[in-house]
Amino acid sequence: MLLREQAQRLFELALAEFAPDWEIAGACVELSVHNPEHWVSGLGTFGLVLRNREHGAAKILGWRTGEFRNATYYRGISYRVLEAYADRITDPIRRYFEEIGVTASPETPSPFLQRPSGGARRV
Repeated sequence: MLLREQAQRLFELALAEFAPDWEIAGACVELSVHNPEHWVSGLGTFGLVLRNREHGAAKILGWRTGEFRNATYYRGISYRVLEAYADRITDPIRRYFEEIGVTASPETPSPFLQRPSGGARRV
């Protein structure tokens, strides 16, 4: 299980790598399966508020409803997805980002995915 601070840091790193147009706009919160307002992905789910750097659009992760106008709401992020990302298994976090609609546009390549220039690539 992850601490809230660890979950937030891993999510920040994943955003920087796969969705650089988005940022966390508040503290990471551990969600409860016993709270009907929380939209969990099982035990160990975290909630966050994301904001688009350019357009200001908001995405609320982990709550079913709220007071944010013009925001969209999605299930929270599971600690298992974040732990997989920490182990460099990126498919789960990429699929989650696709689900919530924050993946980078094709014309905005991630700096982590670019190959160094010059020289041939070995196969």
